[in-house]
Amino acid sequence: MPDEMPDNTAMPTENREKAPAVEIRDILLRDMTISETEVTVNVAVKNPMPVAVSLKKIEFTLNRVAEDDDGVRTDRYLGKGMRENVRLAPSSETVIGIDVLLRNTSLLSAAADFLTGSVTVKVAGTVSFDLKIFAPAIRFEETKIVNGLPSILSKKLEEF
Repeated sequence: MPDEMPDNTAMPTENREKAPAVEIRDILLRDMTISETEVTVNVAVKNPMPVAVSLKKIEFTLNRVAEDDDGVRTDRYLGKGMRENVRLAPSSETVIGIDVLLRNTSLLSAAADFLTGSVTVKVAGTVSFDLKIFAPAIRFEETKIVNGLPSILSKKLEEF
């Protein structure tokens, strides 16, 4: 994984290197019942400033990226996540775990992919900071692959 965080372009060019950056680290399956699935989206927020910063709010939607027989990609809504009031230490990176509850009815189209391999998801949202003088919102979007049942079972077997 690269040390550099992705460039966020919500701020003017001269301020980009001082702007906080956002990266989706991973998406973990936490729990599954007949009606719901819980995942945790781990979001890394980098604060390049030499002072502590208050993250006012981070919110996002989680979509499944599906491809039809013609190769056309579409996003299908799965759920949303949000967290408020997180303190970011100076010149550091903070990983924030955000739990997202998904209704299994919205996952039906992804079930076959999940059972046999993996599912591609897109996380898109905003991070708002309280910098006392102003509160910029930085947009982020990232596509990740969530390992499916074969990978989960393999890890569980390794634990035995």
